Parts: sequence; structure tokens; C-alpha cells
Amino acid sequence: MGGEGYSPSVLAKIEYAGGNEPSFERASGALAVLAEFSISAKHVQRITERLGAERAAQRDAEVAAFQAGRLRPTYPEPPSVVAIHLDAGKIQFRAEDGPPGVREPHWGDTKVGCFLTYSPRADDSDPQPEPPRAFLDPPRVMRLCRQMERVRNQPDAAEACGAEKTPTLLVEELPTGERAEGLLRTAVATLEPTEPFGWMVATEAMRRGFYQAVKRAILGDGGNWIGPLAELHFPGWVQVLDFLHLLVHLYAAATAAYRSQARRAWACYEQWLRWAWSGQVGLLLEGLQRESERLGKPPGKVSEDDPRRIVGLTLEYVKNNAERMDYARYRRDGLPITRAPVESLIKQFNQRVKGSEKFWIRRGAEAILQVRAAHLSEDDRAERFHEHRPRGPAVGRNRRKLAA
Repeated sequence: MGGEGYSPSVLAKIEYAGGNEPSFERASGALAVLAEFSISAKHVQRITERLGAERAAQRDAEVAAFQAGRLRPTYPEPPSVVAIHLDAGKIQFRAEDGPPGVREPHWGDTKVGCFLTYSPRADDSDPQPEPPRAFLDPPRVMRLCRQMERVRNQPDAAEACGAEKTPTLLVEELPTGERAEGLLRTAVATLEPTEPFGWMVATEAMRRGFYQAVKRAILGDGGNWIGPLAELHFPGWVQVLDFLHLLVHLYAAATAAYRSQARRAWACYEQWLRWAWSGQVGLLLEGLQRESERLGKPPGKVSEDDPRRIVGLTLEYVKNNAERMDYARYRRDGLPITRAPVESLIKQFNQRVKGSEKFWIRRGAEAILQVRAAHLSEDDRAERFHEHRPRGPAVGRNRRKLAA
């Protein structure tokens, strides 16, 4: 028995319930039924958040060891093919100080890293030279683009109603042979800004031996924070632009360029998509440039739905990410070309931390993210923590009674 009054195995059960059930109240009820002992929701919260804070401290100690050059890979043999998928989600906060209740509600960001190993390919041929049927089906493409556009234009409202940042609808419908299948997943999540998050990502990559892999990739959406992070911590790695984000941009540009001409718009989109899928970025840029010149440059002030503006922005997006769009080579190397894994991971985090009635303070949310990340990782870190954890003081008003 430790100082908390609970054995390590019981503490592990409390933490598991507190970090994976939708709420602390549900965790308390689950423990009563499944573990057959009574513990209040408040005490579940205190213990879970305390253990999560300890996990965060352990994470920070590993980061410090990495920065000092003392951290070594956990596994003796490096993986062959690896990818790190990066993205950000949303979480609701409330004021830190003051009386109980929700005051000053506001949205904040969670940053998530998904670390995956992949099987090496047996040959260097393109396993999927033609675009998937799902990417050439008008109803499916329209659904995907509408949902992503809603999230982009009204992120808070869309997140609140459960919309995914990058819906994985099309990717989940692909046959297994048409996408790289991950082998072992681990996760990193935090509320910290980009700079400390970058060190956390690099530390996890070192711990898993990713720097020694033969094929290495970083996947992002072309935003303004993932590229600099990758260049700082992963120089020489392949940077891959998420294909679904590119698809949405191309569809928006094609439908804007030929508004009221559905057939021509779809033909334009399909041609651009095929060039992108095969990695013919030069042809894609030429096609976008022709349409931009045909429409003309937008004036200084123009509405967001002006075709000239939409096509121009897509042209700039492709120019800025041209070096991240060699998709045929990525497929030959066995690398993924979409961020579906991290989108799925964020969805799993959201099952615990998001909801219309969930408003967090930062220290509690950060602790829960660490617990959730440990249990969403497919190695033994969740259990290993409790095996090696030193016993600490009790938590809550009844600590003496519990320890007696």
C-alpha cells in the first residue's frame, strides 16, 4: 500500500477510469460497478489529475535529458519506416480563479503528435498509381469539402458541434492496399505553445528510435507552424502535405473558376487531382496559373468568395507546398500521404476532454491529456508508470483515514 491508501493496481484503475471515461462522475460509477469499491467523483479527479501531473513532470524530465544529449532510444533495433503526424485541436477553458462555476469561457488549442511505424515495402513500384475512387466521386468529395469548409470558416462553432478538422470519411473508405498501414502508435499531447511542443515531439521521436529509421516523414496541413517545427527538429526528413487538405483547395479553386458550369468545374478538378496524385506539381502549377490569368488578379478589396481570390490563394498554397507534394514517391517509399491517423487520435482525445458542458482550467486539462496520451499509446507506458512510480502523499481531505 502506498501513501495514498491505495495499492498500485487500484491507483492504476482509478487513473484509467478518470482518464478514459467521459467524466469523473462516470469514472466513479464505473469503478463502483467494475472494481467494486466506492470513491467519489471529486477524489477520482484529484488522483487522476495528480497522476497526470506526475506524468507531465516525467515527460519534461525526458525532454531535459534529450536537450542535454543523454536520452537514448528505448528499443535496440530502429524501425524501418516512420511518420510523425502533427495537428491541433480545440478545448474549452474557464477562468482559473474565483468561486466555482463557469466564468469567462473561451476556446484554446491542444497540440497533438501521432507517432507511427510502418512496414517496409518489398519493391519500389507505386502501389496505387491511380487516384482512389472515393476522390473521384462527386457526392463524397462535396461532403468532405463542405464539412472542412465549415470548420475553416467557423472553427469554434464547428468544433463545438463535433465536426472533425479533417474528416477522414474518404480515407476510411479506401481499401487496405491503397493506404499505408501503421504498426505501432504512440501519442504526445499538450496545451503548451509550439516551441515546447516541438521539443516534446523530438524527445518522443528519439525515445522510439525514429531518428535512426531508413524512411522518415513529417505530415502537416501546410499551416504556418508545422513546417518551421519540422525544419528545426527534423532536418532532412521528408515533409508531406496532407493530401486531403490539398484536395479541398483544388476542388474549391475548380468550382470557383467555373462557377455555374458544373461539368467544366469537375473536369478541371479531376485533372488537377490526377496531376497532384501522380506528383506532377509542375503541371498542376501551370494549370492553376492559367486559370488565375484567365480570371485576372483580384482588386485590393474583394469578397472571400470571389473566384479570383480563391484561385489565387490555391495557387499560392501549391507554390508554398510544392516540395511536400511528391506523392508518387511517398507511396513507393511506404509513407502515408494523409493525416488520418492524427485526426483519429484527436477524436479519441476529444471523447474525454470535449463536450458542451466541459470547461477546464489549464493544469487540470494538461494532466488529463497526459493520462489520455499514455493510454492511447500502444506500448507499455501506461502500466510501466505505475510499476516504477514512487509512493507519494495522500490526496484530499480523507488522506489520513484512507492511509490508516
